Amino acid sequence: MAQLGCAQEYRAIIHWRGGSLPFTSPSGSSLTSVRWTRTINDLSEATITIAKGAAGADCCGKLGQIEPYVHELTIYRDSELVWQGPVLRVTEKRTAFIVEARDVVEWLGRTNNTTLLRYVSTNPADQMHQGPIQEIAETIIRLNLEGGLFASSPDWPRMLDYIARQDDPTVSRFEKDGSADTNVWIVPILQILDDELVPRGLEYTTVGRALLLGRPQTVSDPAQARLGLDSFTGDIEIVRDGAAAASLVWVTNQNDQEIANTQYGVSGVVSAAYGRLDTLIRTQAEGLTAYDLWQIARGTYPGRNPVPTSLRVPDGARLAVTAPVTMRQLVAGVRIDVAAPEMCMAVTQPYRLSDVEVEWSDTGEDVGISLVPIGYPFTSPPP
Repeated sequence: MAQLGCAQEYRAIIHWRGGSLPFTSPSGSSLTSVRWTRTINDLSEATITIAKGAAGADCCGKLGQIEPYVHELTIYRDSELVWQGPVLRVTEKRTAFIVEARDVVEWLGRTNNTTLLRYVSTNPADQMHQGPIQEIAETIIRLNLEGGLFASSPDWPRMLDYIARQDDPTVSRFEKDGSADTNVWIVPILQILDDELVPRGLEYTTVGRALLLGRPQTVSDPAQARLGLDSFTGDIEIVRDGAAAASLVWVTNQNDQEIANTQYGVSGVVSAAYGRLDTLIRTQAEGLTAYDLWQIARGTYPGRNPVPTSLRVPDGARLAVTAPVTMRQLVAGVRIDVAAPEMCMAVTQPYRLSDVEVEWSDTGEDVGISLVPIGYPFTSPPP
């Protein structure tokens, strides 16, 4: 059975933008600490600390030339590439040199959209057509990064060959500000993902250089691993929290001053167990139709019914080296089952991996994870 194991070594390489051409690499003896994360629907980060005395004069000179966004940081766990992204900040102290970086999603946060957002056509031959929300997200990214008036070169961050998708079976329709609007929404691409597409069911994360555009996992998706209490060191918490529960999710563009000519969308099931257990989400985004609001309600519903039971790994609790899961399987968003029959709540249920946080130093490696319950999907017909 595969196990997490304990890393024998970590290596860090500074690459030129694009992640293929090396610029410099600190020696193993000078790399004193490494921290890196994986997360869902957010930027992950990495930091390395280098002892200047052990690095030597030549390496120190190279470190002094590291330029944010010109260079990228790559981290290897033994021989496996586990993290990569543009350098954000370099800090030099008397005895140490610190390099901080963000994953490749940072490029989407620093590139403004220059395309129309009208994915309303039902003709698959059209460049902008209705489809899975993951396909729409990839198209928006591609159209912005392929080139154009403001591009220094086609695909300057070298991302397009590293996009992978897991599509939702539901076809989505998406446009910004209605069919009569022919203006470009000038915001970072990442803001379009976060504000418009994630509420409609998109999930994004990175593994190494790969950008994964997926969907929330459900009970019908296979589990990457099955963990027990002996898979964790230290304490864990099982929390059944009704604050996040709902049998019906409502989304409306009404506000306290204006309710005329507004719309709403609703998704969920009427629950005999809970009665009416509603959650209301208000949005002030312009140009949303009833269909758009239903999409947001549908994307928000999973994980609310039944009342979610979450497994929390407090500070100090980490995965054991014998945990039956490999680092390659610890991808944010995947399903991981947990069985804890010895607890009073007797949890045996599927979870979604939301975060991974890894720290390595001369004292060894700590791997922490966060898990949230997987919701039961509900697909109602659109309005």
